[in-house]
Amino acid sequence: MNKALNLLNKKWILFFFVFVISFLIRLPQIGTESINPDAVNWHYRCQQFANGLKYAQFEKTYPHYHPGVTLCYLMAVPTEVYKKVTGKTYNIDTYIDFNILNTYSVVIFNSVLISILAVLLGRNRGITFSMLLNLEPFFYGNSRIIHLDIIVSLLLFLSFILLNRYFEEKKDLYIYLTSLSLAFAFLTKSVSIVFFVLFLFALVIFLRKEVLKKSTQFFVSFFLFVFLLFPAMWVDPFGTFTRIFKEADRVGVRTGHNQFFLNEFYDEDSNPGFLFYPVVSVVKLSPLILLGLFIGVFFISDSLKKFIMSKNLTLEGLVKYLDGNREFFLLTLFYSFYILLIFYSTKKVDRYLLVVVPAIIYYLSSKSSRYFLHLFVLFGLINLISIVNFFPNLFYYYSPLVIKYQNVNELVGQKTFGGFMFDLNSYIVSTYSEKNIGFYDVKPMETVYPNSKVFDIRETSSSKVDIVILSLNEKLPVKYEDKYQKVDTFYFKDIPLYEIYTKK
Repeated sequence: MNKALNLLNKKWILFFFVFVISFLIRLPQIGTESINPDAVNWHYRCQQFANGLKYAQFEKTYPHYHPGVTLCYLMAVPTEVYKKVTGKTYNIDTYIDFNILNTYSVVIFNSVLISILAVLLGRNRGITFSMLLNLEPFFYGNSRIIHLDIIVSLLLFLSFILLNRYFEEKKDLYIYLTSLSLAFAFLTKSVSIVFFVLFLFALVIFLRKEVLKKSTQFFVSFFLFVFLLFPAMWVDPFGTFTRIFKEADRVGVRTGHNQFFLNEFYDEDSNPGFLFYPVVSVVKLSPLILLGLFIGVFFISDSLKKFIMSKNLTLEGLVKYLDGNREFFLLTLFYSFYILLIFYSTKKVDRYLLVVVPAIIYYLSSKSSRYFLHLFVLFGLINLISIVNFFPNLFYYYSPLVIKYQNVNELVGQKTFGGFMFDLNSYIVSTYSEKNIGFYDVKPMETVYPNSKVFDIRETSSSKVDIVILSLNEKLPVKYEDKYQKVDTFYFKDIPLYEIYTKK
């Protein structure tokens, strides 16, 4: 046992050990259990990105308002190689092949980031951190699909760790690595610019010497990396930057997201309000994360109380206090600002909470006493049971604190997010034969079912649709109500995912 632990002191062995575990646990049914509608969009966007590079039409490499450039690199490269080798193109017969391929690419990248973090944290803390993170059910589920939130969560946290390493060792290499990681995070989702501003603030606060020089290094290297990594910048840097922030404000801040919350419906022009994320935290985050939040709040309160009681409330005393608590102060500052931002934004989605998960687990992993290790084993087993229970689609995970699914749906209306679309397709064909079917969101089914037979029920006359399939919490359009009746429900275990209606 001791020999094995000693081997893990070697960084490359620790990296390989964590990578293999992180990768293997995400492999079962990879890329086949769902076709989330955002993934359908990203398949198209990565093709546009690849074409922009191939034909030097760099303005076309701006894929989306996020802007999602990191994901486009991860998808475009393997896709182009696969198309070249096999001669295949996207269609209903090959979509699953491309989806599996690109999901592999995303999972490999996420596993690499987790492994890098484990190495930077050192053997004991790195293993504890990586194992707890890998066993966080909602995080695990999101980390094995084509999407942005896990990528940006890991890149932002890696940026924090690298910045903290710079404060510890004062090596310029860590400034440049922080800039590179944060540039990738920004090019994944524009909300990461908040961390750039906070990182600059941290350099000003904690650097006593060369503050202007180091801040300038960070500032210049960040924007240089953004420019080099984003081909659209090569054509119109100012216009591209302006577009990113305009689009982010339009779609991410001022426009909402359809939600059922506390038994009320909120459309894209309304806001579920302050309670949304506290309720979602209880529903979607494991008891381990809630424990971490509780301990963190207690620690902050206790630490501030001790500082105030010390009566050393001078500028010099404040500086000394911050120096002694730098890591935890920065962790709290950065992620508190992020939480305030998503609370302020009109667009509220459960997976936006994933960004704070690595930070909470990092804080918990610093608690290395025997008592905490026992707690970690207990909570790790609870999470492992949850992963097995909800596998293969952890989007439908809910905390054991909520007890049963009926409670979940009454608190925060669940969405199918393209879950089990391949299975649904097979079920419809085998049970009802290949007929004209209607959805609200047609994109997932169109990838595996003849496009000419899939209709958007918001725009299509009921005379053209034989079967209507509604996802969780959706209702028949008024023009369909008197003509269709519910005949079937498609379940994932005890969770109703799709309701099937046929003509009366």
